[in-house]
Amino acid sequence: MDEREGERQSRPIANAASDEALARRMASAGDDEALSALYDRYAGMVYAMGLRLLGDRSLAEDLVQDVFFSVWRKAATFDPGKASFTTWVYQMARNRATDLDRRRRARPRTAREEPLAFLPGGGGTTEGVAQQLDVAEALSGLSPGHQEVLVLAYFEGLTQKEIALATGTPLGTVKTRTTAALRALSGIMSPKRGDG
Repeated sequence: MDEREGERQSRPIANAASDEALARRMASAGDDEALSALYDRYAGMVYAMGLRLLGDRSLAEDLVQDVFFSVWRKAATFDPGKASFTTWVYQMARNRATDLDRRRRARPRTAREEPLAFLPGGGGTTEGVAQQLDVAEALSGLSPGHQEVLVLAYFEGLTQKEIALATGTPLGTVKTRTTAALRALSGIMSPKRGDG
């Protein structure tokens, strides 16, 4: 079996593995394929979060790179008993975004730079950040297909037609997945809303 064939066979295994299993593979064996699978799942979400929090594409790209470098280095510290992988990554991304914003504020600003902007409704408050983390954790409970359409639609701002083109999925399937994903997300989030 040649190297490419082995890579093709192992990639679906990594793509089907849970986030927690992939994190364990990175921690125990330094598995770069596991990192690649996690990057494929979460880089778009981290980038969108960075873009909204920092308001700057370059800083959002730096955020993605920094977060996944930290995921690689700190995989052994991930404890699924304390938080889901999604929450762990989002906390790391939020902390790093705060650091990047502080660094940006410490240097002289140019006229084109924007101040820190948070997700609509969050207002940058502790409650807003907690709400963002609740949504991130709820997203981790959805299937990869449902996660994908919601992330592309709500975090990256794509239309359903653009999602269909970007993913190579028929438009009808994108519409069906979006509706099902919103229902599932609502079901997951409903108990959290009642807790307050």
